[in-house]
Amino acid sequence: MGTVFERSKVPLNKWLLASYLMASSKKGVSAHQLHRTLGVTYKTAWFMAHRLREAMDDKSPAPMGGEGKTVEADETVVGGKERNKRLSKRNPKNISAVGKQVAFTLVERGGRARSFHVANVTGKTLAPIIFKNVHRTSTLMTDDAGQYRPIGTEFARHETVNHGIEEYVRGDAHSNTVEGYFSILKRGVIGPITTSAKRT
Repeated sequence: MGTVFERSKVPLNKWLLASYLMASSKKGVSAHQLHRTLGVTYKTAWFMAHRLREAMDDKSPAPMGGEGKTVEADETVVGGKERNKRLSKRNPKNISAVGKQVAFTLVERGGRARSFHVANVTGKTLAPIIFKNVHRTSTLMTDDAGQYRPIGTEFARHETVNHGIEEYVRGDAHSNTVEGYFSILKRGVIGPITTSAKRT
């Protein structure tokens, strides 16, 4: 009672197995995979996945970081390549980030991560998100994009790395943790790479 399992016709053992699969899978679990593994209909698997994700949502999250802690911030674009679309749906104007969605992520080293869908990556858009979710006594790590410079002055320390000159690590200054987060996110979106063995 009082949980996402309440008044469900799905057996509790299947709910618990679905919870385990979703919590232990690094790259996420699709509703189709739950459907195949649990032996339930796709519609039921989709419903279960949404309920479990809703249950995992932190309604009032505390600020990340704190004194002596480091939070990395970065953004990425999510969306298919034009060359992979049907010919009738390709748009030659969609180059780089055009026609894609922007995801902005904060990752606390050795801690939590939070992602946000944003309209653009200007300081005006990102500043309220960072100030609300990161403790001001934290160290902020970013790349050298201009939108982060005024924001960084509000924190105990702000370090940047210049990817344009192929600088990725300078002492403890890097954004590799959040970059690794994006690689896992995109692998979950794209799906696993499969290789077929050649017959000889």
